[in-house]
Amino acid sequence: MDWKIELVPIPVTDVDRAKAFYVDQLGFHDDVNEQPWGRFVYFADPDGNEWSLQQRLPDA
Repeated sequence: MDWKIELVPIPVTDVDRAKAFYVDQLGFHDDVNEQPWGRFVYFADPDGNEWSLQQRLPDA
């Protein structure tokens, strides 16, 4: 059996700052998505691995 990690969610406090780091510094490709509960960015690194950064909205 060939095992692999499908998704690695990484919680962040500032998704825009984190996105800039992964895109500008590491060369990842990105896709931003906004939901009522928060924002998240999906990345794919040059090897095709996928990553997700999640920024939850503050509790009301």
